[in-house]
Amino acid sequence: MKPLKRWRWHRLDRALRASGSSRALPNPMLRVDAAPLLAVDLEMTGLDARRDDIVSIGWVPIERGAIDMAGAGEIGIRPGPARSVGESATIHGIRDCDRAGGQTVNTALQALLQALDGRVAVFHHAPLDTAFLDRAMRREFAFGWRTPWIDTLDWFRRRRLERDHETPAGSTRLEAVREHFGLDARSAHNALDDAIACAEIALVLAARSRARLLDACRLPRAR
Repeated sequence: MKPLKRWRWHRLDRALRASGSSRALPNPMLRVDAAPLLAVDLEMTGLDARRDDIVSIGWVPIERGAIDMAGAGEIGIRPGPARSVGESATIHGIRDCDRAGGQTVNTALQALLQALDGRVAVFHHAPLDTAFLDRAMRREFAFGWRTPWIDTLDWFRRRRLERDHETPAGSTRLEAVREHFGLDARSAHNALDDAIACAEIALVLAARSRARLLDACRLPRAR
């Protein structure tokens, strides 16, 4: 399995560079705690990527086991015609009037891709975020999500099962996993704050593991 995954990694790296990425993907044998990462979080109007929209995108780089706030960013996305945040405003606190001065989704995605260049993405519950990003990128750029990623929720669950021989009980939301590791509470449902919270969980998991990128990462399916 590992030789196949390593081959897929290098094939993806070649494809990214051929499409204009200025930096290669990190060496897949690099340990996670030494790898260039980018923790990413989205706020959305709902949970269905087919009908809901991205409201904001936040990210923060991780360099050699440390969060780099100088490279952090957050972009609010202005709504399309007749698109409202609806009741989701009660979760992320972003109203339609707040989004009026936002950027287009195209501009936001380009900024995210620039920040991702040469890095591996980190999400908490990646299937949700990557589904929204993949759909938005296909609509805007005619190609989908194609960056390797680490899912801190999946990593946390696997660690509890494999090392502690127990299935995680209760909530595995971002806040609950932080509490499990004794991390201070952060303000939730803000894209940048949640990206930082995700980055801190990734650092804890990496510090307690000798995992390499090839072990910890998921790769996008070729299409």
